[in-house]
Amino acid sequence: MYAETEPSDQEANAGTCQVGFDGPAFLRDYGRRVSTLLEALPWEVVDRVVEALHQARLCRAHVFVCGNGGSAATAAHMVNDLNKGANAPGVPRFRAVGLADNVPLLMAWSNDRCYADALLEPLRNLARPGDMLVGFSCSGNSENVLRAVDYARRLGVFTVGLTGHPGGKLAALTDLSILVPGDCMEQVEDVHLLLEHAMIGALRERAQRDLLPSLLLASGRGATPQRPSVPRDLPPRPAILIDRDGVLNANRADHVKSWEELCLLPGVLEALHELARLGLPIVVVTNQAAINRGMVDFEVVESIHLRLMDMVVAHGGRIDAVVWCPHRPDEGCACRKPATGMLTYAAQSLNLDLSRSYLVGDAESDIAAGGAVGCRTALVRTGRGAEACERVKACWGEACRLVEDLGEAARWIMECEGKAR
Repeated sequence: MYAETEPSDQEANAGTCQVGFDGPAFLRDYGRRVSTLLEALPWEVVDRVVEALHQARLCRAHVFVCGNGGSAATAAHMVNDLNKGANAPGVPRFRAVGLADNVPLLMAWSNDRCYADALLEPLRNLARPGDMLVGFSCSGNSENVLRAVDYARRLGVFTVGLTGHPGGKLAALTDLSILVPGDCMEQVEDVHLLLEHAMIGALRERAQRDLLPSLLLASGRGATPQRPSVPRDLPPRPAILIDRDGVLNANRADHVKSWEELCLLPGVLEALHELARLGLPIVVVTNQAAINRGMVDFEVVESIHLRLMDMVVAHGGRIDAVVWCPHRPDEGCACRKPATGMLTYAAQSLNLDLSRSYLVGDAESDIAAGGAVGCRTALVRTGRGAEACERVKACWGEACRLVEDLGEAARWIMECEGKAR
């Protein structure tokens, strides 16, 4: 009798699960679908996004990241990984900001304005031309993400969108779009997170492999050969290239590790004031192996250079950029003097004509680098110059000018420029 009665709802559901649902098969099929989406990705676009992020890092640009719902979690994860996981010795750290991560601010704008504007409003506080925004939206139609991207473009911010099929409005609105060709939200989000991790790994590996010098402008921004500070259609300019330690400030056997340890040599501020009158770019070019030796943080050296440029301006002079090599001699980089990598990097980033430029240094390595790229060179007797003087005369003869200090070098450069004009 009992066998003929109708089963309970619980029993019926249990039976259905046992017969109609195969959990392991579902999971394997889910994994296969995600793998298929990965194979179909536009990897050439992903490469271009990685390059844009790499340039943003080198140029000290802000990278804003945003999303809605689950994509907001992916965006927050990317901010975490940019600011920590992408770090590498000898390169600037990312300046990544999550637009949805400040919950009180998000709620305030949502309440006082509207939720659709809650992501764009923080951009008005922080964004500048040359910054970057990455927006996640599986549908491509999240209104708050779209408004943030539209506003960013009007500010001159480079925009990237990560979407799902068919891309929605976001794909057409951004400068670069990575479209995951699937319409299952969970699987699209899976691929977005995997992409984020892959890009972080690529950025870290590239920084460790390339061994580039670092270039800092007086504005606090950077420049690179890919993102120069001067339009390429202008004719290249001659420049005045100056070594730092021993020419501008006193050498220290234990290296300059703080602003307090930077002691300018007599007459340096006056010499820079005179050189500024020529109108030529003035660029400091310096080996700073103490960074990758672990003796001083990259950010501290950057701060020293910013404060140096501000001090020079306050005394009527000018330093337009500082270029430094953070690598140890054993790392085999192409930028540490006497190699010419720092000079060519500066030339490409600042649109300089090295063959019409001047280089002032206090060591044989400075003169060798300058001479190799066609600069007129001068050796000061300050710093290591006095002990290097005879060797420099024996090697370069009259091709290198011997002067007492930066002040005499400035007078020589001004005399040369007067003759050239």
